[in-house]
Amino acid sequence: MSENNNESVPAPSPPRPRKGGGVKAMFVVLIVLALAGIIVYLLSLINSKRFFLIPEGNQLVIKQGIFFPVGSEPYQSKDPEKLSLYRPIELPASLAHAAPLMFDDLPSLNRELGKHLIEMATEKVFSQDDSQYGQGKGYLNRAGKLHGLDSDQMEKIKSLRSDVDYIEAKRAYLGVERTLEQALKRFKKAEAFGTGRFGDTREWIDKIDVLLKAIRATKAGQLPLPDRPPAGDSSPPSDEAPAAEPAAPVNPFEHARDGI
Repeated sequence: MSENNNESVPAPSPPRPRKGGGVKAMFVVLIVLALAGIIVYLLSLINSKRFFLIPEGNQLVIKQGIFFPVGSEPYQSKDPEKLSLYRPIELPASLAHAAPLMFDDLPSLNRELGKHLIEMATEKVFSQDDSQYGQGKGYLNRAGKLHGLDSDQMEKIKSLRSDVDYIEAKRAYLGVERTLEQALKRFKKAEAFGTGRFGDTREWIDKIDVLLKAIRATKAGQLPLPDRPPAGDSSPPSDEAPAAEPAAPVNPFEHARDGI
């Protein structure tokens, strides 16, 4: 009897898994992935709006962030003027061993870039070397086109432009002298060896000689002052007729009495 009773007892069944557990886990995973995607998107958006000044070799390169949490590329623009404005510049000595500089917006980048452009323009526009002068003038023009500069930077640009105006004016003045000297040599050569076809060659030589003497006198600080009439002398020139005196007033009733 006892053996039959042992055989009739059923073995315990294993516990069944709860329904819905896998769905909840999948839902949690999807939420985590969605949040991670949003975070990556926001970080990529923020990075794409950043700008960088990065020393590379002997150049300072202007870069902008890419649409990714990290990374950058050289500044890109469909506007040729902007693309030229943000092309690489000579590496300033102060940034020779500097780490990349990051900026959250374009005005912030412009202020830092403008600072270095103004410094290099100040060093180069007063150089006697034409190539250095031209490079400095180019840096100054680029600095003046940047938006978002502070008032102090704008004043420095204004002052440097005024100095460049002086340099350009002096160069133009000296250029006129050189041009006149070359013209004078040509006229003298024409007078000495020409066929005589042009009868006013000597007249042109005299004219240019007068101009050159005036220019050289100016350079030596001996420019004569223009003739001016003595102070207080307001008399008309001798070739002008004196003004007529006003006629005496006429009494309209005088002739009326004569006719009575």
